[in-house]
Amino acid sequence: MHLGWQAKQRPDAIAVIESGGRTVTYAELDARSRQLAAAIGLRPGDALAIRMPSGAAFLEVAWAAQRSGLLYTPVNTHLLPAEVEEMARGKQLTAGPMGDPAAECVQVAQGLAHYGFGPDAVYLSTAPFHHASPLVHCMSLLRLGATLVVMDRFDAAECLELIERHRVTHAQFVPTMFVRMLKLPAARRARDVSSLRVVLHGAAPCPVEVKRRMLDWFGPIIHEFYSGTEAYGFTVIGPQEWLAHPGSVGRAGDDVRIVDGVVHFGENTLGDIGHLDEDGYLYLTDRLAHTIVSGGVNIHPQEAEDVLVMPPGVADVAVIGVPDPERGERVLAVVQPAADDVTADELLAYCRERLAPYKCPRAVDFVLGLPRDPSGKLRKGLLRETYWRNHETRIV
Repeated sequence: MHLGWQAKQRPDAIAVIESGGRTVTYAELDARSRQLAAAIGLRPGDALAIRMPSGAAFLEVAWAAQRSGLLYTPVNTHLLPAEVEEMARGKQLTAGPMGDPAAECVQVAQGLAHYGFGPDAVYLSTAPFHHASPLVHCMSLLRLGATLVVMDRFDAAECLELIERHRVTHAQFVPTMFVRMLKLPAARRARDVSSLRVVLHGAAPCPVEVKRRMLDWFGPIIHEFYSGTEAYGFTVIGPQEWLAHPGSVGRAGDDVRIVDGVVHFGENTLGDIGHLDEDGYLYLTDRLAHTIVSGGVNIHPQEAEDVLVMPPGVADVAVIGVPDPERGERVLAVVQPAADDVTADELLAYCRERLAPYKCPRAVDFVLGLPRDPSGKLRKGLLRETYWRNHETRIV
């Protein structure tokens, strides 16, 4: 399983389709990566940082690195050169996110083959390559001879149009992308998605209602996985299994333990809070770092977010803890509205109808947009900082 083998067997097969329409064949991708490998001038074991937009050129560089035995680290394109230099000085760019990228891609290719990925697969990549999972999947699928449709940024309407136009068979999403597609007007959602055979999602807990609606729309083809860039642990759950255990991320292995509410894979943790049911299925509650402590009570904001994201008048929402002189923190919903007539009172009432009062926000702030990265992940720390800046915590 190698790019060179695919290029030799199927030189004119399309390897990459960029969202703008440009196509690159396997022969072209292979030849360009060979040229780059010869020009890089590094030795096997050296490290390479790749700061490029997602697309064929990025994959050419990554393949050149693999051919040369290099460790490579994808770098967020939003970082300034000085920030990248600081990361290099701090030894954060001395190894790829997967340790040995080539070995990791071979392993992932053998899991992906189980889901029917092969030369006839058309895979839609929706997230930036500076995240480990999209890059590993795309590099792995090139070993299997698939065609990649690469979005340079996620747009819900464009995503559905690409699925219809290229007869996409496989795709990968994060829950925020599901929400954005579900909230499109009916006319813009009316695309033919019948070509889809397997849809994968991960990166964050998916609200149960969102998952149910996606299964109703796409059909029983949605598979969820749970892991992390740190490569600690892995769980997966298929559509029928999920319907029997809604909200679960899969059956936990023998190495999974819950210690003080935190999920551990062996001696390691990804910082997630969760629990196991009586059948050994793992459920995630929230990130440990996002826990709100209000009046001595631990509150997990993911529960309120899962509720408040559903009303049609809400485009996006984050629930955070903000300073409170009496309780330490109080629960606040920061909402990007999708309609002019949505009110704080109706959203608070909607939440209280579905959750215990202590879990619900005490107030709502309306904003033009929330800080999310290009993959859709919420930068909750940055959001919290705007409310906690210049606040002095008093110990009494």
